[in-house]
Amino acid sequence: MDNNQSKIRSIHRIVLITIALNIFLLLIKVIAGIASNSTALIADGLHSGSDVITSVGVIIGMAMASKPRDEHHHYGHEKIETITTFLLSIVLIYVGAQIGYSALSAILRKEQVLFSYFGLFAALVSIIIKEIQYQIAYRVGTREKSAALIADAWHHRSDALSSIASFIGILGAKFGISILDSMAGFIVSLIVIKVGVHIFKECFQELIDVSIHLDEVSNLKKIILKETSVKYISDLRTRKHGAKVLIDIRICVDPTMDVHQGHEIAEKVERIIKREIENAKDVIVHVDPCKFNIFNP
Repeated sequence: MDNNQSKIRSIHRIVLITIALNIFLLLIKVIAGIASNSTALIADGLHSGSDVITSVGVIIGMAMASKPRDEHHHYGHEKIETITTFLLSIVLIYVGAQIGYSALSAILRKEQVLFSYFGLFAALVSIIIKEIQYQIAYRVGTREKSAALIADAWHHRSDALSSIASFIGILGAKFGISILDSMAGFIVSLIVIKVGVHIFKECFQELIDVSIHLDEVSNLKKIILKETSVKYISDLRTRKHGAKVLIDIRICVDPTMDVHQGHEIAEKVERIIKREIENAKDVIVHVDPCKFNIFNP
């Protein structure tokens, strides 16, 4: 529980910092976008505003997911984090579509971007800050195995990309190539949508109880057979449960063993699984007597 609370505090601290920075970026980019008549920079600023909303969603989702199991939720509430990430992916796809729509509209209306050193500076500041936010959030999310924080990190990366589009567009206006603003914005929209769809697909898989990677399952079987007196593994099932993994394994042991020996082997198998699968939450070991003389493969 202490480790779980430490994880939540770490994630909350990162998210609160990013919220404060996003509010700052929202104001500076919208003002600079209006001053330079840059559609991409205004859209970029609104994107920063959407990041504030999604970051608040991450805090709420993580708080709910960290609740201990109760009489109505015997496996805990970790799947709430998957649902939060799923909703974040939809928001990301929507933001990407909005950026693309704004860019296409600007092309059709032949809008002219006005060169502004302030706008150029705002875009550059946004690129630096958003990339720093992405790196911090992604690293903490990866370390804490938080899909929601990783999805939020990609929001920061998409914002950095849209700021690059804004920078290109405003710089292009200095040389009389205003269409660069809209073209860059449209390219960014495709990148953002692609990331959103990728996260959407991963979350959907988790919602229907996808297993961990098959290579991990195969490696786990080999280690168990090597380090224990298990004769055969007849079944090994895993499913992701938010940031955790639930594991159910059926092993075959020497039928002449007594109950105590079988129980000791089961406990050893459980310890191995929790050692090898760092985020394993629940491990159920079924012990069966081997009906035949089965040797380790």
